[in-house]
Amino acid sequence: MKEMLEYKIMSNCIDVERIRRLQQKMEKRQASICSQRALLYTESFKQTEGEPYILRKAKAFAYTLDHMSIYIEEDSLIFGNQASRNFAAPIFPEYSIDWVIDELDEFALREGDVFQIDLKTKEELKSIHNYWHGNTHEDEVKKNLPEVNLLAEKQGVLHRGGISMSGDGHIVPKHEKVLEVGFLGLIEEARMQLSKTDDQDKIDFYNAVIISLKASLRWVKRYGRLAADMAHDCKDVKRRKELFEIARMCVHLLERKALSFYEAVESVYLVHILQMIESNGHSFCYGRFDQYIEPFYEADLKNKIINEDKALEIITHMFIMNSSLNKVRPYGHTRFSQGYPLYSNLMIGGYRKDESDGTNDLSYLCIEAMNLCSLAEPNFSMRYNKETPEALLRLASKLIRTGCGMPSMFNDDIIVKAKEDLGIPKEDALDYVAIGCVETGIPGKYGHRATGMTYVNWGKLVEILLNNGYDPLSGIRLTTINNNEETKESDFHSYEDVWQGWKKLLKYYTDLAVDCDHICDYSLAKYDADPFASSLIDNCLEKGKILKLGGAQYDIISQSNIGPSVVGNSFAVLKKLVFEEKKLTLEELKKAMEDNWQSLESKKIHQMVKKVEKFGNDEDYVDEIVVDIFNSYLELLPDYKTTAYGKGPQISKYTMSTSNITSYVPNGLDVGATPDGRMAKSPLNEGCSPTEGTDVNGPTAVINSVSKLPNGQVAAGQLLNMRFSPEALEGDNLDTFVSFLKVCCKKGIYHNQFNVVDSDVLRQAQKEPENYTDLIVRVAGYCAQFVSLMSDTQDAIIHRSENRF
Repeated sequence: MKEMLEYKIMSNCIDVERIRRLQQKMEKRQASICSQRALLYTESFKQTEGEPYILRKAKAFAYTLDHMSIYIEEDSLIFGNQASRNFAAPIFPEYSIDWVIDELDEFALREGDVFQIDLKTKEELKSIHNYWHGNTHEDEVKKNLPEVNLLAEKQGVLHRGGISMSGDGHIVPKHEKVLEVGFLGLIEEARMQLSKTDDQDKIDFYNAVIISLKASLRWVKRYGRLAADMAHDCKDVKRRKELFEIARMCVHLLERKALSFYEAVESVYLVHILQMIESNGHSFCYGRFDQYIEPFYEADLKNKIINEDKALEIITHMFIMNSSLNKVRPYGHTRFSQGYPLYSNLMIGGYRKDESDGTNDLSYLCIEAMNLCSLAEPNFSMRYNKETPEALLRLASKLIRTGCGMPSMFNDDIIVKAKEDLGIPKEDALDYVAIGCVETGIPGKYGHRATGMTYVNWGKLVEILLNNGYDPLSGIRLTTINNNEETKESDFHSYEDVWQGWKKLLKYYTDLAVDCDHICDYSLAKYDADPFASSLIDNCLEKGKILKLGGAQYDIISQSNIGPSVVGNSFAVLKKLVFEEKKLTLEELKKAMEDNWQSLESKKIHQMVKKVEKFGNDEDYVDEIVVDIFNSYLELLPDYKTTAYGKGPQISKYTMSTSNITSYVPNGLDVGATPDGRMAKSPLNEGCSPTEGTDVNGPTAVINSVSKLPNGQVAAGQLLNMRFSPEALEGDNLDTFVSFLKVCCKKGIYHNQFNVVDSDVLRQAQKEPENYTDLIVRVAGYCAQFVSLMSDTQDAIIHRSENRF
């Protein structure tokens, strides 16, 4: 068993060998494609032609829950499966199907995120293709997307990603309500609302909710019967007892209030899986697990139903089982989202709604469970503030020191203020959670997609800016900078000219991106009808609306903008060398860039460029420019509305996020050399982090630079990724790291996450992947097995600055 961080096992309740076996199974698992959900949904849809779409979705969901294969892992205390096999990815044909058929023979040949698929599964998926072709969410988006948007995509500026071909996800249910009233309580609420309306859309919604929740309860009872059958055949006395306990629990599980800690943990896991069966969105999150599970834990401790050891074992099993789930994406989108990520964020710590610190015993047990789990899911996060106990910070730091990349750390004070500035009442702001990577929202009250709308490649905008709107790679021009279409040269006589050109270009492409968001959202309002998930969010049952039609209390979204540090560093070079010191002409700089800094003269210019201040080194000259870049985008946001605006949410608006998963790598492939000295096709910067290798003054300088950004206005999530050498946290250095976290909090750093791994280990893992399946790294706002990543992303992680104190 992996060495514990601090917790000492005091009884024989924890079967450590079983945890090791279960963990090893998930570590060595092999991804595959499962056709079962696709076939069952197709069968159901064929039977419901002509009915309202939301009822068809609910009936297909119910039909699938009634007929899908279920199993209970041999070693697990936690049960519930999304597909017919461990780590198999279901197919969701109502969202998209053409790419699935096109890539059937390619799944097993991918460089990263490889999926095995047998001939039978291929034939089954081919058999349903004609039924869905032309009738999916992706088809609807394609019908309505203007040509100009498609051209912007060919330029490499816009990327639609999952919003045009999959469900929304990005949701945190109101777990407290589910654990208190159960599905029968929700059904009663739906029936009460149904009796009070004659609006046909609402009638359809409430009936869909009832169908979905009833089917979910039948599904749970199927596990009870399975567990009983397995118990009768089981020879191991201990395991037979556990299976009978599962069977007994399933008689009433999720009907009404959870009756124990074990039931509460199992319930939230099943809710998680049910959402993933209903929709192929990702970032279905657990929210503040230690807060809403604590009452059940304390009650069971008091009544001697459970002890700390058993609670730790149950939590660890639940954490491990998250790695049995999977999602498949088109290969083109996989480049933006590598490592089989699900972004199932589970958060501990932080203020309570009364502003007291919410740290409790489960906060510590969850850290120990994540240490035992040592897998990429759940995406484990921690809130902290000036009241957070030193002991919890130290334990979190010890987990970070193991190199697993978790927890990522969220600053209560800056995030609560950011939420309040959006108009969210303080009581709700104090209850914020991470949704997915580093996105933040209010559990049980937010709609879909705190971030993850259209991706916008800001690095590419720099290239287009310097070429009068023309993209050298695609040959496409959609707008001009100086209103002269006869030339590909931007006519800049001053830095102010550059700045005004940037603002013009940024608004032009942001307008296109928002239009793309709207087109995808209008389509999702039909195809992502999610009566089950919507019933778990405040106001949907009251209003009789799904989330996408305005059912949630708050509808606050953001796009993913990639490369602000690259833009800021590039503008610093233009400002200093071209317009202030006049050491270079713009033509000389562009020629060196077009040459990718290769000729002798270009190399001389490259050396000059590299000496100009770079973001992440606490240099005001460039840091202030990066602040300007952020503000230029923030200034645009008040003019944009979400599709739910005026349709029900108390607040409905755009905000900013720098969460961009692995997209900074493939986006970089579309961008030539940039004025900051970056080489052509190399990665852009990640989130608000410095561009790789340019932060040379140590970790304190990095956070000093980031602290100058308008972090409180980047209200959907600000991603800072840092890497430390293992020795930087060894021994007494851990105290220094704890102090570093406290300083980050005081300086208003929104979020910080860490890789603690040696470069030599990473390079060896590239050479011998079969020997490093246990190597988990922080990729972006999530973790993944290093060996599952594509080589260019592996290289990007290796090239991150390795900090020491």
